[in-house]
Amino acid sequence: MKILLFGAGENARRFVRLNPASDMVQIVGIVDNDQERWGERFEQRYTIESPEIVRSREWDKIAVTPAVFNIIESQLVTEYGIEKNRIIRGSDLIVPDKSNLGSIQLKSNSDECFEVNSLIYDKIIPGNKLEEFYFNKPHRVMNKWWHYFEVYHTFFQKYIGSDVRILEIGVYKGGSLQMWKDYFGEKATVVGMDIDTRCKEYEEENIHICIGSQADRDFLVQVSEQWGPFDIVLDDGSHVVDHQILTFETLFPLLKENGVFLCEDCHSSYSARYGGEYGKKDTFIEYSKDFADCVNSQFVNLDKLNDLPFYADYIKACHYYDSIVVVEKKHRGYSFFTEFGREG
Repeated sequence: MKILLFGAGENARRFVRLNPASDMVQIVGIVDNDQERWGERFEQRYTIESPEIVRSREWDKIAVTPAVFNIIESQLVTEYGIEKNRIIRGSDLIVPDKSNLGSIQLKSNSDECFEVNSLIYDKIIPGNKLEEFYFNKPHRVMNKWWHYFEVYHTFFQKYIGSDVRILEIGVYKGGSLQMWKDYFGEKATVVGMDIDTRCKEYEEENIHICIGSQADRDFLVQVSEQWGPFDIVLDDGSHVVDHQILTFETLFPLLKENGVFLCEDCHSSYSARYGGEYGKKDTFIEYSKDFADCVNSQFVNLDKLNDLPFYADYIKACHYYDSIVVVEKKHRGYSFFTEFGREG
């Protein structure tokens, strides 16, 4: 497969260095809209060129790497007459046996490179009910990392068929709210929160939309008082690190006993776009590392106990997955051990 890579920034470098697909396709050019970069060497292997080469060079797909995919897609369609089906994201190229697919399996050669849309529908083997809904049932638009479904199912399956209450922060186009309704069943109360007033149109039976900001502590409390207490809180909102911390500090204490809090897209903790950077203090990832001390608070020096957050005794466990932090809530109580058995 011949690929023309559009964009010569950080995402393009990550594609070339880290995506296994980059070694299995033929990159026939790197183009960028910044003409001041034309002629520069890229990763010591390529030369950055003008987008005009899309007219003359032979290629199969244009892989767009910048986050502003829709803008570049529109440029390629309007200025160069490129068909949309020939424009993909760099992340759309996968090598199955080198990709984090969670519990999803594929009916394809796992050591080959594929454009992801060529796999969907007839090549996907779902591993749980959420994956079945996402790939095989009609629903509104949602976007999900594939490995998330396995994480969800691990912590959510105990609520299937119950009167569970779930809050998802970040509605987008409403698809995931429909997924929760289908997954948990007719007894579930599904609540979405978003700053976009247009999201109200996604309300339906057992799905409720609250319009407001997760950066507003009072609003978060108000939603919990109106629709909670929640069994599950899923933060898929702004991804801004300050908002993630405020949301956790506000809603985790209001979560039901034995409830679960998930903060999604924690890769924002490593991105300046969201206020993050590797090793930077006050990102959600760095903040959450203190949860290990909370779980072990019984053994912290007595004169240091007041340094722990007020919710320390209610963190049962903290789980780290690619881009997700999952925190289980339960008052742990005092841990003890015994020596038991007969000698000889």
